Order: sequence, then structure tokens, then C-alpha cells
Amino acid sequence: MGSKKLKLKHFIATHTFHSAKVRKVFNEVNSHRKKNSDWFGNESIELKQSFFKMLKARSIVEGDFENNFEVSDYALLFQMFYGRGDFFFCHWHAIDEQTIIDRLSSAGGDQYFVTMATQIDAPRVNVKVMDSYIEKLK
Repeated sequence: MGSKKLKLKHFIATHTFHSAKVRKVFNEVNSHRKKNSDWFGNESIELKQSFFKMLKARSIVEGDFENNFEVSDYALLFQMFYGRGDFFFCHWHAIDEQTIIDRLSSAGGDQYFVTMATQIDAPRVNVKVMDSYIEKLK
């Protein structure tokens, strides 16, 4: 399978539920997911194929689907910030906003919420501040 070498960028995605009823259904369907790693990383071949087709339609990938297609090469969820409101946030590493939307759509997320992703600078750590925190923990 041919694919273009694309640079991934950081995004904060805001997901807004279609309604309170839909949010309740989403919570019930996903109640078994307790950690960030429970959300992605174990997609079925069918979900990967669906995402691949979306990327192919946008000319991001070429050729035919192979089982070794890695969705994380195009959109990777880093962290999810989920509370009790009508919306939640996620930190993504992806090609662009549409790739995040496509990945969520291939997993059925669009039936629950609308997504807007905004590109951000890569997170930075102030090493001096972190060192002071580590010293306090010792």
C-alpha cells in the first residue's frame, strides 16, 4: 500500500453532544472505558477499513487496504478530558482536523457528537519547574 509521508500536528478537539439524551446513551454504551487507552488502539479490521476508505477518498493513502494499515499513523488520541457537561475535549496528534473527524466517524462517534479540532503548538515542559516538583516528592 502506498502512502504519502505526512507530518502529524497537535490538535485540541472539542466534541459537543447532539443532545442530553444522546449523551446519556453514549455514557451507557461506553461505560466500560475507564482509561484513555480504552478508547482507541484495538480497532477491528472493519473499522480500520472504513477509516482507510475515508483517507483514500481524500487522496491521503493510495492502493488497496492491507491488514497492517495503522490508523495511528494518521490520527492518534493522546488524552481525553471528559466531565459532566455537554461537551468534552481530546488532545490528538493528526494530519489535520478532517482526519480526526474521519477517525471518529469510522468508529461511530458522529452519531453522538459534533467535533471541531483546533491546531495547537506542541506541548512544552518547563524542566526547571518539573525538577522542583520532583525534588518536593523525594
